[in-house]
Amino acid sequence: MDEVKRFVYGHYEEHLEAKFYASALAMDLEAATRGDTDEKPSDEVDWESTYFIQHHPKTNVADFPEITPPTRETLDAYVAQMVSLAERLAECMSLNLGLPGAHVAATFAPPFVGTKFAMYPSCPRPELVWGLRAHTDAGGIILLLQDDVVGGLEFLRAGAHWVPVGPTKGGRLFVNIGDQIEVLSAGAYRSVLHRVAAGDQGRRLSVATFYNPGTDAVVAPAPRRDQDAGAAAYPGPYRFGDYLDYYQGTKFGDKDARFQAVKKLLG
Repeated sequence: MDEVKRFVYGHYEEHLEAKFYASALAMDLEAATRGDTDEKPSDEVDWESTYFIQHHPKTNVADFPEITPPTRETLDAYVAQMVSLAERLAECMSLNLGLPGAHVAATFAPPFVGTKFAMYPSCPRPELVWGLRAHTDAGGIILLLQDDVVGGLEFLRAGAHWVPVGPTKGGRLFVNIGDQIEVLSAGAYRSVLHRVAAGDQGRRLSVATFYNPGTDAVVAPAPRRDQDAGAAAYPGPYRFGDYLDYYQGTKFGDKDARFQAVKKLLG
């Protein structure tokens, strides 16, 4: 974990930091800070610098030639541990639902695994922009390695109360549930609405590894003996790739409305 964090910090400083502060968003916010403009930044952009590396079933690491072979080995070792943990969690969720232990993994097979590497730079006007706007994740199980000094992540607890997730030390991970687990469990597990607040107390690191269904995986509420009528409210069966296509345009919208639209469009 420490080696992965060192890589993310170093890669950002060498390859991304200058580009970020030269971006239109950063320049506009700097102008607002100086008082050169009264215009507020667009509500449709986020104060983050990110890139995404796909691991399974195919890898796109060749798109990042600046990542050295030793670092690739480190990332491969880290991701292998994340996949192992995600598979264990998937088994526990299946058993908790009264299903065979392999149900979630079998539904996802072959799973899509990828990692979003993000840096949330220190922001001169954090009241004007979000680090990342509120949303739920489209996929399955998300394992988050985050900053051990700077916070910013928040999740919505029932009752419309936003709860901060402080910096995590000691090798702890934050486990997030995506939309497909909610559908598969017919709401027994809920995907979590979360956001990242911009801050002026320093940059924040985030490494989120996604264990998702494969593009052609078919997702639907699993038949369970104790299942109530609420299962009928969820979409399915549908192809995850089709859900993902719809999600791209509705990521920051209402999740329940998205579920109902998918139910009408896809089943």
